[in-house]
Amino acid sequence: MGKNSKEVNKSGAKKDISVRFLVLSVFFWLLTVTWILLIFILSSEDGTASNNTSALVQSYTTNIIKFDVFSNTSIRTLGHVCEFGVLTLLSFFAIDFTNRISKKGSYAESPLKIIKSDNEMNIIFTLWFALINALADEYHQLFVTGRTGTIGDVVKDALGILLVLAIIRLVFSIYLSVKGRKEVRYN
Repeated sequence: MGKNSKEVNKSGAKKDISVRFLVLSVFFWLLTVTWILLIFILSSEDGTASNNTSALVQSYTTNIIKFDVFSNTSIRTLGHVCEFGVLTLLSFFAIDFTNRISKKGSYAESPLKIIKSDNEMNIIFTLWFALINALADEYHQLFVTGRTGTIGDVVKDALGILLVLAIIRLVFSIYLSVKGRKEVRYN
């Protein structure tokens, strides 16, 4: 398999499928779905169990730091930010690798080019994917005893999502700068 990710099958015809990106795509989608299931399981805890989990994390961090720096509320807020930050990172890679499986199916081949680069499209799709999961998580909590689904929690989730997407964009820009390249823009 060459640098252009084309393989030649036994009949001599070229395939435009990158097996490497296909494997990475499947791997990251499995991780993403597993993480969504973990979020669902944690959201399924009733109010008392959820508070006990937060208290356990608070106690654990206090024992490590040797200083009671986190309240139960800050632990829960950090939980939202981290849960959805990880979901954002995993889903970004899943979407990015999926886009790279075949050049014929990439955004670059789309006739509608509102956004002008693959990285920007990956970020937009990841943003929507993660926000929909945040909304679904809070909706799910409306049906769990002792739990509430709130817009405030969606905002906390969105904070984690936006923070990770900003870091991704920054790292991508630094990477291009170090390599002396410019972002590939669509025509």
